[in-house]
Amino acid sequence: MLGVSLLAGCRNTGRPSAVVAPAAPPMFSDVAVPSSVPPPILLGTDATISPLPDSLQAFRPITPEPLFVPESTTPTVSETPPPVFQKTIDDLNDKVAELERKLADKDAELKHALLPTPIPETPKPLSAVPLPMAKAPPALPTISINGVSSSVDGENVRIRIPDAVLFQPGTMRLTANGEEAIRNIAAEIRTKYPNAALEIEGHTDNLLTDPTNATQKHDAASLKSMVVLQYFLQALQWAPETIATSGYGSSRPVADNGTPEGRAQNNRIEIVVKGEGNRE
Repeated sequence: MLGVSLLAGCRNTGRPSAVVAPAAPPMFSDVAVPSSVPPPILLGTDATISPLPDSLQAFRPITPEPLFVPESTTPTVSETPPPVFQKTIDDLNDKVAELERKLADKDAELKHALLPTPIPETPKPLSAVPLPMAKAPPALPTISINGVSSSVDGENVRIRIPDAVLFQPGTMRLTANGEEAIRNIAAEIRTKYPNAALEIEGHTDNLLTDPTNATQKHDAASLKSMVVLQYFLQALQWAPETIATSGYGSSRPVADNGTPEGRAQNNRIEIVVKGEGNRE
């Protein structure tokens, strides 16, 4: 309190005053007091601030020193290597990329090799495999004329006309009924098979009227087919490029030549409606 009063008195006068060390209290009379005590800091005066003596340094506030961080010892690496090393670096990068590709290929091979092998299915016996059903072609229409028969022969339709219907007995001249039969057959063919080609076949029995003439039956069969062809071309104006003739003689019998009935069936004309053009 005494020190504060002295400081207050000095502030009031505005001039520095002599500082008298206060007498030690009786209870500390035995404590040694330093002979030289630094003057107190006078606020508002021109007195110079003196450093604290060593005996009072313990009361100085401790100011933390800045942390020392050593500089990095890692050498600075230039982003762009010197040109002398650029080619070497590029070569090494290429080799690394090639090795990575090879490793990827090997890895894919190993993965494929480790896949489970599929067990082949036991083939079924042929008897257990259902066969595909063949689609049946549409049925060919036949000719319906009195005295004339027709049948399907593969892709063809055969129209059979006996000589007794077509020709006058013992001649190669057409009868009125024969001409009418040919006209009706032609009309049916034009309606049901407009794009088909025709072949007129002549057939006979095996009886020879002239044993010395070996071609008698073939000649007779060819002549009969030519008579019918002429009627198609002249009377019916049939296109000649769509019709042809052939004579087979007695080589293709349809009945027994040993009976009159069988020989009557073998003496015939067959008109064959040919080919895929028969389909509607």
